[in-house]
Amino acid sequence: MKLIECYRKKPAIFSLYLIILILLVIIAGLVLAPSIFYDQWIWKYYWGPIVADASDGTAIHNGIAAREGYTIVSEITYGLILIIALYAIYQLLKKLKINVDWKFALALMPYIIFGPVSRVLEDTNYFNEPIEYWFISPLIYLQIAIIAILFLLLGYYLEKKLKNRFFTVNRTIFLGGLIFLIPSFYLIAIWILGDRWGPTAGIRFDVFLIVIGLVLLIVGIVYIVAYIFREKENISVYKNPLNLAMLSGHLIDGITSYISIKDPFSMGLFYAEKHPASNVLLNIWGPLFPIVKFLLIIVIIYVFDVMFKDDLKNYLTLVNLLKIGILILGFSPGLRDLLRVTMGV
Repeated sequence: MKLIECYRKKPAIFSLYLIILILLVIIAGLVLAPSIFYDQWIWKYYWGPIVADASDGTAIHNGIAAREGYTIVSEITYGLILIIALYAIYQLLKKLKINVDWKFALALMPYIIFGPVSRVLEDTNYFNEPIEYWFISPLIYLQIAIIAILFLLLGYYLEKKLKNRFFTVNRTIFLGGLIFLIPSFYLIAIWILGDRWGPTAGIRFDVFLIVIGLVLLIVGIVYIVAYIFREKENISVYKNPLNLAMLSGHLIDGITSYISIKDPFSMGLFYAEKHPASNVLLNIWGPLFPIVKFLLIIVIIYVFDVMFKDDLKNYLTLVNLLKIGILILGFSPGLRDLLRVTMGV
């Protein structure tokens, strides 16, 4: 009970002390029992997979093999870190009184796109060690989060403190993201046009068009149904732009994974799934993965905007931030996989 009271009185200080305590335990473990804390834990589940991903295979340290991709342990860990990070960002946005809505989500789109685009550039071997580690998940997400927060704080200072009418928070965030996104788009473009610095299985615009076409078809049907029944509140929520963006992001992920891994149209594709949970669904029945993703987002929208709408009306910042987080979780891996297939890497 005392711990709960301390957290309620000074949540920021309590959280800081907790983080310091965890770090001290890890440091002590690395010094006193490195074979357990580093070899069997940090290397095997976190750092090793990043090194293995950079070398396109398996990495070995002190006899411990680490393979690229995620494990149940790493996914649970990263999930907990994501929850904590979202809560910290929520507190920051709440303190700065920044409105988190569809316009704010649009301002973040350059960062959301930059993640998978730069990740694909790493797949093409554009970066060298150790820089390439920063473009492998989860480090790429940490890098992007830091950049986005810095431009958010800059925009807040320019708009609120200097009363600058042009550099609003959203505009500053958006323009800052373009600084990183445009060069990445340029590199992707010249690769597709033929100036390549790595091996490729061939450009596959056919896969790109099939995936985008199916996503637009499904999302378009959802929007049309929601528009027709717009008088019914529990259905009209599905034409909300942020909700449709969430749905689109996860459909890109689900459909791309299904087509590139199961190859239902016999297009000669050869990709594999790195996430154990989605791999299980794909092995049960290929279309099950995109179907489950579609139904999951439909349920999430219903829970947020219909079932608990009244209970959450005073927490719109948190709800929309969670929606943006859900959008990123689907769109980022989905766009990366789609670009990989399109570019043949």
